[in-house]
Amino acid sequence: MRVKCIVSYDGSQFHGFQVQPTLRTVQGEIQDALKKITQEDIIIHGSGRTDAGVHAISQVFHFDTSKHLPEKQWKRAINHFMPRDIYIKDSFIVDEDFHSRYSASWKEYRYYLSMQEYDPIQANYVCQLGRPLDVKLMQKTAAYYIGCHNFASFCAADPYGNTYRTVYEVEISDDHQQLCFRFKGDGFRRYMVRYMVGALIRVGLHKMDPLQVKEMVDSAGAIQCLHKAKAEGLYLYHVGYGSLNED
Repeated sequence: MRVKCIVSYDGSQFHGFQVQPTLRTVQGEIQDALKKITQEDIIIHGSGRTDAGVHAISQVFHFDTSKHLPEKQWKRAINHFMPRDIYIKDSFIVDEDFHSRYSASWKEYRYYLSMQEYDPIQANYVCQLGRPLDVKLMQKTAAYYIGCHNFASFCAADPYGNTYRTVYEVEISDDHQQLCFRFKGDGFRRYMVRYMVGALIRVGLHKMDPLQVKEMVDSAGAIQCLHKAKAEGLYLYHVGYGSLNED
């Protein structure tokens, strides 16, 4: 039986999604719970790996098991063993050919940034810049990311990885000096969203010309972005398995 789950988590106290020996991870917590439920050594497969401090609203993972439960019972069973910073939002029985990563057609990430005075309550959940930004200039610059590009300038170095990605939408909204950056694409490399946001912040501070962002996109890695936004503002918001307009 293959089970698909949608999970939300507060990444503040995790060393990322992927299991790591001796470190607290989201994958490790879920696999420990599944061991208690099934008495099997189950490995879950996520739609992607979030880094330390990064949050998820709707991460997706799947796993295989010989234990048979009604599909919604998996949600209740796993949540019974979950800590307060992880919650299984839904569970489904899926076909054997479904894969949480390879079946995904698009992902949406959101990044939250505050231009207001520092707020310790938001410290783990919003990037607190505490400085004004030229939001209109950032919005115009963000258009350079849209389309299919080699994003090697905006991700962790990997000589063997495919750095071509298609970004469908980029939006920046301003709600009382709280910015939300929204990225939709067919996939994102490690650190890619954080580097893209980092460059836009430099533009908003008038410390980088918008054309420099275009040059980095066009350079396919020859000109590296050196400004990576902090982890705490980043959220894996949705993983889509159909059209871009699906809920």
